[in-house]
Amino acid sequence: MQGVPDWNDLRYFLAIAREGTLAAAARSLGVDASTVGRRLAALEEELDSKLFDRMPTGLTLTDAGRGIRSAVEEMEAGALAVERRASGEDARLEGLVRITLTEAFAVDIVLPRFAPFRERHPGIEVRFLTDYGALDLTRREADIAIRLTRPQDGTLVARKVGEIAIAPYASEAYLERRGLPDPARGYAGHDVIGYTGAAAKWPEARWVAEAAPGACVAVRCNSLLSVVAATAAGMGVGVLPCLRGDQEPGLRRVAPLVASLRRDIWLVVHPDLQHNARVRATLHFLTELIQRERPLLSGEGRPASRASGRRSS
Repeated sequence: MQGVPDWNDLRYFLAIAREGTLAAAARSLGVDASTVGRRLAALEEELDSKLFDRMPTGLTLTDAGRGIRSAVEEMEAGALAVERRASGEDARLEGLVRITLTEAFAVDIVLPRFAPFRERHPGIEVRFLTDYGALDLTRREADIAIRLTRPQDGTLVARKVGEIAIAPYASEAYLERRGLPDPARGYAGHDVIGYTGAAAKWPEARWVAEAAPGACVAVRCNSLLSVVAATAAGMGVGVLPCLRGDQEPGLRRVAPLVASLRRDIWLVVHPDLQHNARVRATLHFLTELIQRERPLLSGEGRPASRASGRRSS
């Protein structure tokens, strides 16, 4: 009688099914591609079934692979639930906490202010996972998420802890050369920083297209940090979060806050982990930190430029 396959081999099967290649599955699992290939071969031998077809573009599930995928995902969900519930009862202020957030929010807000947490809780190891992709809390890819949109998954516990204001900025050097832009004229005669790639779908990209039809796109970027760099270099008017624009040396806000671009800040956790001591301590610290920085985040600290700088004609 054939036994139940090793769960570790099944984990590799799921990673390949989700990622489509051995290399991508290896990256998601933190191993090398040869290990993934060996595990897949062992599983196929044990089940006496071919689970994937090798195509030029990657690996695709065979009928046999599709037939077992849902059952394996149910096994994964059960294993993850056991892990979360066991962790949720942990009352120790020690161990690992993984936080997923954007790199810009980590660099501009959290990391510069996080040292006191280490002093307060030396037994807790915090890992910051900075990525624009949304890591899955249900699958234990992270323990806490800092999101700028409310999660659609109603099973997660989400709390709004602040807001991020966004406004147009330009460098002092740019304003000296080109003068202050006039939003009422659609930024006519001025350069703006545009967007490309996945960033072309951001609300900021739509706003630039609608609010600055008279402007010329000087350069297009695919990340917030690139937009900041291009704006600071004097290449044109860039739309930036006030938490970065107001702190960047040599940048000035050139128009009022754009209400339609405001982001809400949400702290998100899986309900099975909300009573875990180290997770609760981390959530409490992050809440305090974000709420303490409300003036910076909400753009209350600096008005738009008016008198200084010549208005372009």
